[in-house]
Amino acid sequence: MARTLRMLVRGDLHKVKGIPYSRQHIARLIDDGKFPPPDGKTADSKNAPNFWWETTIDRWLKDRPPFAKFAKREAESQQQEGSNAT
Repeated sequence: MARTLRMLVRGDLHKVKGIPYSRQHIARLIDDGKFPPPDGKTADSKNAPNFWWETTIDRWLKDRPPFAKFAKREAESQQQEGSNAT
């Protein structure tokens, strides 16, 4: 079954994908090459919101390490499981 192509605006990044970054932080990450640039604008106006295809964001999420706080929490829980096994 084919997957529906969805457009995500900045607000959707948090609601749909769990990316908690502000507009300014996303802009800095894009400038640093650490976040995918928008795939386009939702309208012809220069003030129209940017959008990303959901597949662009999914690919970025798959190719990057998990958010630091979640990675730290995961590492701590694995250490506790390891020490409980002995």
